[in-house]
Amino acid sequence: MARLEFKGKNYTDPSEIKSIMSEYGIPFESWGVRGTSGQEDDKILGVYKPEIDKLMRERAYQTVDLVALKKETPNLDVIAAKFDKEHHHVDDEVRFTVEGEGVFEINYTEKDRLKFTAEPGDLIVIPAMRRHLFYLTDKKNIRCIRLFKTKEGWEAIYEKVS
Repeated sequence: MARLEFKGKNYTDPSEIKSIMSEYGIPFESWGVRGTSGQEDDKILGVYKPEIDKLMRERAYQTVDLVALKKETPNLDVIAAKFDKEHHHVDDEVRFTVEGEGVFEINYTEKDRLKFTAEPGDLIVIPAMRRHLFYLTDKKNIRCIRLFKTKEGWEAIYEKVS
């Protein structure tokens, strides 16, 4: 179940989280958990195919894959350090959490962020050009379905665009 820290308050109710995030142009949905833990990527993509296909049609995404980071991932700290500083992408950042958890801190003003902790069943779309950062929780484990308009658009850009 998702968690949101926003303006000094904590939220766990999905409808409240969706309402707050939509106010700032950040789509959030709950696709639910369907017993996919430990399954192969193709099986997981098949289980969530209806939701993936719908999102691809609605938002013009072209490709989908799965990514996993866990304690055993070689060079985990180096990989994670690529995203724990404020950055943006020229493509949407779309993540559906299948296993584990991770934290997205997303700018809603130049200096203020909302803190969203994604857990299994949570879908978040960080719009293109939206400044944010991402880091793992102490569990050091996350497995996500990702969708892209273009693979090239997902590169992290650290400098702010004026």
